Amino acid sequence: MTKRTNFGFIAIVTTLLVTIMLSSCSHDKYLYSEEKVEQNYNEKYAAAFEKAFGKVGSNVDWGFSSKKNNTRALTRAAGTYASYKGNLQPTITFPTDCDASNFLDAVPAGVNQLSPNGAGPGTYYINNETQSVSTWAGASHIYVTGTVDLSDEDASVGVPKFAPSNSSVIYLIEGSTLKLGEISAINFNVDTIYIAEGATLETAGFLKANTNTKVYNHGTIKAGTFEVNMASFLYNVGTLEAGSVNAESNASRIVNDGTITATNVTVKAGAVLNNAEWTVTGTTKVNSNNSGWVNNGHWTTYDYAYIGGSENVINNCFLEVTHDFEMNISSAQGAFKIDAGCGVLTENFYGGRDSSTGAVSGPFKIVMGENAVFKVERTAQFESGTTANEGYGIYGISPTGYAVFQAKDIVRDAYLESINSHGAITYGGNLYISAETHFAQDSGNSFIYEQDGFSIADNIYAAGFKSGKPNITIPETPCNPGFIGGSTPLYRVIAEDLSASEAGDFDFNDVVFDVVKAEGGKTTLRLICAGGVLPLRVMDIEVHGIFGETTPNEKGEYKMYNTGAGPNVDPVEFEINGEYTTPEQIKNIRIDVSKNGSWMELQATRGEAACKILVDDTFVPVPERRNIANENKKFTDYVQGTFVDEFWWK
Repeated sequence: MTKRTNFGFIAIVTTLLVTIMLSSCSHDKYLYSEEKVEQNYNEKYAAAFEKAFGKVGSNVDWGFSSKKNNTRALTRAAGTYASYKGNLQPTITFPTDCDASNFLDAVPAGVNQLSPNGAGPGTYYINNETQSVSTWAGASHIYVTGTVDLSDEDASVGVPKFAPSNSSVIYLIEGSTLKLGEISAINFNVDTIYIAEGATLETAGFLKANTNTKVYNHGTIKAGTFEVNMASFLYNVGTLEAGSVNAESNASRIVNDGTITATNVTVKAGAVLNNAEWTVTGTTKVNSNNSGWVNNGHWTTYDYAYIGGSENVINNCFLEVTHDFEMNISSAQGAFKIDAGCGVLTENFYGGRDSSTGAVSGPFKIVMGENAVFKVERTAQFESGTTANEGYGIYGISPTGYAVFQAKDIVRDAYLESINSHGAITYGGNLYISAETHFAQDSGNSFIYEQDGFSIADNIYAAGFKSGKPNITIPETPCNPGFIGGSTPLYRVIAEDLSASEAGDFDFNDVVFDVVKAEGGKTTLRLICAGGVLPLRVMDIEVHGIFGETTPNEKGEYKMYNTGAGPNVDPVEFEINGEYTTPEQIKNIRIDVSKNGSWMELQATRGEAACKILVDDTFVPVPERRNIANENKKFTDYVQGTFVDEFWWK
């Protein structure tokens, strides 16, 4: 090879290398530019989305996650139930919380320590040096700091170790503990006690808030038994832990805005109001015609016995009974009331039973508002022993919508059924009964009575009656166990094609499709709307073509189908590869839009602005150029994570 040839070869190689490098650089620049374009579109869309609806809540998953059945068992603050609870009002009154200034983090300046020998009216503090507390002849203010343990050798009725005058005001400072012995605890009687956050009032035995004692608890109370009697009350924002909790007398009250845990709760002539979490590992018993039991939160109990007849037994949210719910009342005005959208979940229900006396038959009455659900996971036994015109039974009282009583099996007491005893149950009003089995109507005696428009032929769904389930779906919420009727909704995906940031409409109708079925490695989708003008694919299938428009116009745009701004056509089913049945799987059904020649995927990332959302086929597609939040008033709260019910469109 000559020198000239060498130079020629080198020149050719150099030219090729430069060409390859330039080509590589040009290609890298092209890829970066394409990614940048998509990033810019997504950023503009997210900015416009949050301008329209506010910042997306970190808990918002856009419907693409399966909800656990036990989510309602999570501890919730009182405010959590505000969006769901009912509003039935009792005829009795309950106290409200006091001013926050009464809960202190230190003893005020200038306060002297209480003398070991006690004192007359004044302002004092007690601490770990205190061996006994005694004041007399008028009101005193006593501040508890540190740990004051008066629990030992407190057995003399005449000389309790904690004996302030009954007009005294007690302040448990933050972080303090007051331990009472047996005699002091059962005779506890002051004007008011304020328990600050982090403070504890404690006794191993019976803590009784006696005549007119007002207890405001923002900390912790621990007792073997806690009772309010006469006109005393507890307002609990903190924690109460007790073996038993009793509301004894007509004017005694317990209000819970925090957490109460007890083995047993007995509501005698007093009244309780729950706005948050109240858990009973044994029995909740409401057993007086004067009782008040009002639940605006989540009440969980092993057994629930309503034996009385008070007009103030009201469930405005969720009652969960993990074993038996029994009911035997003395008057129809004492119905167990469930407000609209609220519910009961119990393992078994015994209408007419009072296990404390051995009775299996007796009057009972449940009244339910629209979309209220009473769900019995196993057996419901009815033995009312009354006729239709006596006013007992189960009623749906709303004139505009239905309530549902659901059970696995609805039965009678075996002996009473064998002797053909009449009047097991009366059903009335806008009510559906849904069960696998239901005892039959007798041709001679009336086991089942109809009232207020209820029809045995049309409103009972069970073997031997109407088949299937009633065509009603009631969403599960923190106040309702929910009911899925005979026509189970299909999952529906709604999507926005990244153009809302330009048009500003956020109608989420650029593609709308239902997930119909999945089998044999395929999933059938039903296309409802194709409301965007840009090319849009679902799993690589262009959606306008499914409606018959295979070629866009000269601007590269398609018509808008079934949104009020273009042709109206029938929905069309089509298949995609793969089986998609759960929300998590449906999220993986890829949707792409073509913008400026680039295909971009529509995303739904938790806590970020979404281009696609999972609903069900009860969702009505939004008309073109209308905002989804104007058509669905809860959408903005849903976006911001303050409305956690997945059924925000209902």
